[in-house]
Amino acid sequence: MRITDGAPDCSGMAGEPGPDLSDPHYFGTGDPHPVWAALRQGDPVHRQCPHAGKPEFWALVRYEDVSRVLSRHDEFTAARGNILTTLGQTDVAGGKMLAVTDPPQHKRLKEPLSPRLSKQSVHALEPALRELARRLLSAGARQDAWDFAAQATFYPIAIAGLLLGIPETSWGHLKHFTYAAVAESDPDYAGSGDGGDQPDVLSRAHSEIFLFFHREVSRPGRADADDLIGALLRARSDEGEPLTREEVILNAYSLLIGATVTTSHAASAGLLALLENPAEYARWRASGDTASLVEEILRWSSPANHALRHTTGPVRMHGTTIPAGQPVAAWLGSANRDESVFDDPFRFRADRSPNRHIAFGVGAHRCVGAHTARLALTVLFEEITKNFERIDLDGEPRHLHSTFIAGIKSLPVRTVLRPDGAALAELRPLGDPDHHPHP
Repeated sequence: MRITDGAPDCSGMAGEPGPDLSDPHYFGTGDPHPVWAALRQGDPVHRQCPHAGKPEFWALVRYEDVSRVLSRHDEFTAARGNILTTLGQTDVAGGKMLAVTDPPQHKRLKEPLSPRLSKQSVHALEPALRELARRLLSAGARQDAWDFAAQATFYPIAIAGLLLGIPETSWGHLKHFTYAAVAESDPDYAGSGDGGDQPDVLSRAHSEIFLFFHREVSRPGRADADDLIGALLRARSDEGEPLTREEVILNAYSLLIGATVTTSHAASAGLLALLENPAEYARWRASGDTASLVEEILRWSSPANHALRHTTGPVRMHGTTIPAGQPVAAWLGSANRDESVFDDPFRFRADRSPNRHIAFGVGAHRCVGAHTARLALTVLFEEITKNFERIDLDGEPRHLHSTFIAGIKSLPVRTVLRPDGAALAELRPLGDPDHHPHP
């Protein structure tokens, strides 16, 4: 999905905005920001008509409305599905997986994870995350022309592997099927031998990931491990009941998907924004304020593009009534460009303050891995400025065909190392566990 840099042209977009907002190919080749801007101005509770046999849904685009949808589980339930690919269905993981479970049941699934994903606990992982970031960037020490986005796809898988206790030999296998699970219509996955048809690709991806975690949680002694899978296996309800095997597997899957959604795509979109805005790049490098940069990257990229909910009863918004049981897509990418909340929202500002973005969501379903994602992005951009004297765009970015993830799948760059950056060449690259660097 292209990200508009500069105020979008909304002329001629009154009334029906035209594109099918449930079409992943539109997000792979088009730019929804002019559409969203027009909707924010004139049709904030937009009824998306059926397209190509897909059910209709409601699109909400303003910051306050998206925040309401995500925080008011009494009005908008996640239990029937949380992404547009589940339209017209009921998610079988509802009530069993964190992302599709409403409070108060949601608390039972989140509590085992929260202590290990707290800010303090995550801070202890900084040396390990920094080593993973350096391994990602090591491609730039072996060649001056490389694909940053392709390398970055391994970064969240490696981080999830660290947290979940997944061996590095499995990262490549999981990476492919994890991305296929969130971008099953993308040509790079639909044509990769997984069937070529969207349901086949998605079914195969789910089967492979669930089978992996089934084997993982079945290993003897797995509940004793000091990782997130171990925590899920040891979890007990107030009545002393453990999570079912299915719940453990589904939530391990959810954590893997959640890591994939945020980190790599925010990193690629953030680097692209800096390369397209050299004054901001220079401002950041001069200030060293990576914390503010990361928050702006999260706002700018909004990698989790939407969240789906269903109304629990009739809901009145801006003079329009959404009937009970209706699917509602809350567009986070639009909310984070809302002119009523963000000053000059179509300008990337590395030092933006205040920055009340909702890239991680709000309410009970706010991303449980937010602290991990922030730290992962922080150390990555610190290592970028520490090791590279210069980075230039070396071709056109390619965007992921997905309604769920605002992603970049290819970002060709040319890099010039700083003297200390040469040491990166001695590191084993991410995604290549058998690689041994040459002396």
